[in-house]
Amino acid sequence: MASDSPLVAITGANGTIGYASALHALRKGHRVRCVVRREEAIATISAGPSLQQFAELVEYAVVPDNTMKGAYDAALIDATYVVHIAGVWPKPNYHPDDEIYYPFVKSMENVLSAAEKAGTVRRIVFTQAGAALVNPNDGDTLGTAMDKIIDEYVPVNEASASFRPPLATSHHAYCGAKAYCMTYLNSLQEAGTFPFSIVQVIPGTVIGPSELNTTASDASARMDRMSRAILFNDPKPRYAFGFVHVDDCAAVHIEALDEEKVPDSELPDWFIAAASSKFGKNGDDIWKEAGDAVEKEFQKEIKNGLVTVGRDNVPVNIPFRIDSRMTERMLLGGRKFRGLVECVTEVGHWYKRLTEEGQN
Repeated sequence: MASDSPLVAITGANGTIGYASALHALRKGHRVRCVVRREEAIATISAGPSLQQFAELVEYAVVPDNTMKGAYDAALIDATYVVHIAGVWPKPNYHPDDEIYYPFVKSMENVLSAAEKAGTVRRIVFTQAGAALVNPNDGDTLGTAMDKIIDEYVPVNEASASFRPPLATSHHAYCGAKAYCMTYLNSLQEAGTFPFSIVQVIPGTVIGPSELNTTASDASARMDRMSRAILFNDPKPRYAFGFVHVDDCAAVHIEALDEEKVPDSELPDWFIAAASSKFGKNGDDIWKEAGDAVEKEFQKEIKNGLVTVGRDNVPVNIPFRIDSRMTERMLLGGRKFRGLVECVTEVGHWYKRLTEEGQN
C-alpha cells in the first residue's frame, strides 16, 4: 500500500454515497479505509468491480455501534481526512430518541473525539440533510412553489434545532438531530475549536446506478424514492430538497477535502450537492419535464409494462429552489450538477439493462 498518499476514512462506505465517495477518493490517488458496521459489508464492498482495481489502496474497519464512547477511535488512527456519511434513515417504526436522534448526535461526537485523539486528521466532511431546514410541525403545508432558496448559507430551521428528546415522531427526531448537529458543527468551525477543519454537505436526493446492485430486483429495492415514483408510479415522496447524481454527490464530498482548492478561510457554512433549479420553474414544472423525458426515452418499456410513468407523483413538499453555483465553482471547476431528468433517465437505462441480463 502506498504509505505516502493521504488516508481517507469513510464511514458508511457500503452505502450509496459512501461507496461512490470511496471510488472518487481512490481515483484521486488517496488510500481509503472503509468503515462499516457489519463484517459482511466488507465482502459487498470488495466485490465492486471498480474498487477491485484499487484493492491495494483499500483497508477496512468495523464499528458495530457508533454510539458507544470511543467507537471510532481505532477506525480513525493515522487518517488524514474523514468523511462521515453513516447515518440512520428515519423509518416510522424506529424509536425517535434511541434509534434516530441519539445515534446521529453521539456518532458525530464520537467522530470528533476520535479525530482529535488520532492527532493526524486535517479535515472532516459531514453529510447532512435538507430536513434540518424545515419544521416538521408544519406538516405537508410547504407546497411546491420553490419560493425559498437553498444555497451555501441557508439557515437551519430554528425550531428544529431546538428539539430535544423525548421527541414525538421519527420525523421530529431526524429534523431535530440534523439541525442540532449542523448548528453545533458550524459553531465549532467558526470557533476553531479543533486542530482540523469541519466541512458540511447538504445533498439533494441522491440518484444513480450502483455497481453493487447486480440484479434488477436489488436495483429496484435500493432505488431512490424519486426514481421509483417516476419510473414505477410508486407513491409520491413526501419531501424533495433538490436532486443530485450519486457521482456528483461523491465528488463534492471528496473534493471538499482538498485544502489547497478550498482553504479553511474560504469554507462556506455548507456545500450544496444538488443541481441548481431553473429560475421561474416550480416543483410541478420540474416533475413534468422529467415525466416527459421518461415517456420519450422509454416508449417500448412503457408499452411492455417495465416502466409506468408516475406523472402525478410530484413530491408533496418542494419548498426550496436550489442555488449551488458556489459549490460548482469551488469544488467542480464550474461543471454543472446533473439534474433530475439526466439522473432518472440513467437509472431507467440501468434498470432496463439489469432486467434484460436477468432474462438471458
